[in-house]
Amino acid sequence: MRNTDTRDPYLLGSLRKGLEVIDCFTRQKSWSLAELAAELGQPKPTVFRILHTIEAFGYLQKDPETGRYSLGMRMHTLGSAAVRHEQLRWQALAPLQDLAQETGETVHVGILYDGEAICVQAVDGTRLVRMHAFVGKRTPAHAGALGKVLLAQLPDAEVDAFAARGLASFTAHTITDPAALRAALHQVRAQGYALDDEEMEPGLRCLGAAITDHTGRPCAAVAVSVPAMRMDPARIAALVPQVKATAGRISRMLGSPSMHDAA
Repeated sequence: MRNTDTRDPYLLGSLRKGLEVIDCFTRQKSWSLAELAAELGQPKPTVFRILHTIEAFGYLQKDPETGRYSLGMRMHTLGSAAVRHEQLRWQALAPLQDLAQETGETVHVGILYDGEAICVQAVDGTRLVRMHAFVGKRTPAHAGALGKVLLAQLPDAEVDAFAARGLASFTAHTITDPAALRAALHQVRAQGYALDDEEMEPGLRCLGAAITDHTGRPCAAVAVSVPAMRMDPARIAALVPQVKATAGRISRMLGSPSMHDAA
């Protein structure tokens, strides 16, 4: 585990101790309570409480016969997600570069996390007037093409739970009514792409389509961002097959039989 300054006033001591316990499992597959206490130089009761808490959340599992602890399935799921997102980031780069070159516009790939679309890869367009995207940018899911594409893949109950948290307004075009959001997502499902009609930023329109993983399920989305002055109906019609084809290309690279093959 990397060294941390224990004098940092923003560090949570209890969380730091928990992470130190988890880090031990990178060096050894399983540990007993006594071994971990000795390794960390902590009292057994303290280490037991930490282990019990981490086990309760599924990140560790305890062998009922030996009493030894090992990584739980939730930790494996978390690690697999990190690998997938890193894989997505780099496999998406070449297709995004091609799409940016073809359209002259800024393009990006994002995932859905905790109600936000998070950009994991981006390529700026070649035109003088263009939108700038960057890795790590977060956008409320209901206010952008990336987010709406991914929300459209969720069950209605999850969409309703998301909307119940509140739909913040950013422009006069932002969808703030849950019923209107449900209708918009129904349209996304029907047409296979989403539009952002100046819903996050005035003067900016986006078009996005879903990326599927090796299971065939949507895991991310690709979008193109265009100044509104260049995004008329004819341009939208031209961009739809280009964006869908790029989404399909990335999907196939992730091992999925792409739903955009016929685009």
